[in-house]
Amino acid sequence: MKIPPIRLGPYRFAPAFWPSVAFALVFPVLLGLGYWQTERAGAKQEMEEQRAASDIIAPLTLGGQTRLTEEDRYRAAAARGYFVAQQQWLLDNRIYRGQAGYHVFTPFVLDGDDRPRLLINRGWVAVGASREFLPALPVPEGMVSLSGRLDSPASVGLIVGEVPLQSVADKVLVQSLDIAALGVARGMDLLPYALVIDDGEAGGLQYDWSPIPEMGPEKHLGYAVQWFGLAVALLIIYVGVNTRRDGGDGEKSVQA
Repeated sequence: MKIPPIRLGPYRFAPAFWPSVAFALVFPVLLGLGYWQTERAGAKQEMEEQRAASDIIAPLTLGGQTRLTEEDRYRAAAARGYFVAQQQWLLDNRIYRGQAGYHVFTPFVLDGDDRPRLLINRGWVAVGASREFLPALPVPEGMVSLSGRLDSPASVGLIVGEVPLQSVADKVLVQSLDIAALGVARGMDLLPYALVIDDGEAGGLQYDWSPIPEMGPEKHLGYAVQWFGLAVALLIIYVGVNTRRDGGDGEKSVQA
């Protein structure tokens, strides 16, 4: 199968069929990856700006009438109430200083409420000798006052199997933790963000929260430049290889 040639002045562009198919498949993929990285860079930039803005806003006191919006993510907050030790959620695949472990989330009843309305991210705990035995996770009894930052549970790239949000075990190991889905599954009117408590707070474990993303916007922009560069290089090669200059007598000259 041949593609009709295109003449541009003294030049003749006559690509072969299968190389053209390969180009048509690969070129948009490279462009798509470049645009995807630019979008990721924009999202990371917005995240960093939101985190910086949260540092100049007064801490939020969480209570029974509190309503949170997207602008409240990363905001400093304080809460008073008590832990519900009967059930805790261990978010798997959290790495701290090269060691595997979990982030521990415990329901918390705000002062004046009668059921959990907040998840507390108590920090990181190591897996231990075996995954068959979950670590002991005692919590303080009675009323406590906590301070920290509002944030979503860390996300993972791949979820295998169904997340056991309906479980009533005292400690539940999960690969992902969606606060809204957990609230529906357990009948809890949870606020949309967890409170990542500060280092040294009551019930706290190893503090490892950081307001700085592991990959900043500049790295995503660097990757975007690479993908766009590959797309441009592919286009130049495709056009250059398939373009010939016609000879002076009207016949195509042989490419050197």
